[in-house]
Amino acid sequence: MAIVRETLQGGQKPTKEQIDEIRNAAKYPVVYNEVSPKLTAGELAEFRRVSEINAAERERVMCSIRLQKRTLDWWKSLGEGYTAVMARLLDEARNYPDLIKKCL
Repeated sequence: MAIVRETLQGGQKPTKEQIDEIRNAAKYPVVYNEVSPKLTAGELAEFRRVSEINAAERERVMCSIRLQKRTLDWWKSLGEGYTAVMARLLDEARNYPDLIKKCL
């Protein structure tokens, strides 16, 4: 069975096909091996702590910015969830210092 990865963004619902794939995959047994060993309770607890740390890093805060009306209209034309798309774009922009310099 192949590994399939799908990323859903906030508020996005899985398609019927994706739900069917998940239900089908749930019918197969879990296979542990040297690459993916069964984790102990202590190891699983470590995952939870990392998850909590990551959740703190991902905390969202409210901010306001001034935009040209036509720019805001364009963003709103994306539909429900446009502010989440805006936030992801700003998060991603941190990986492109040349783009940031261009906009300074």
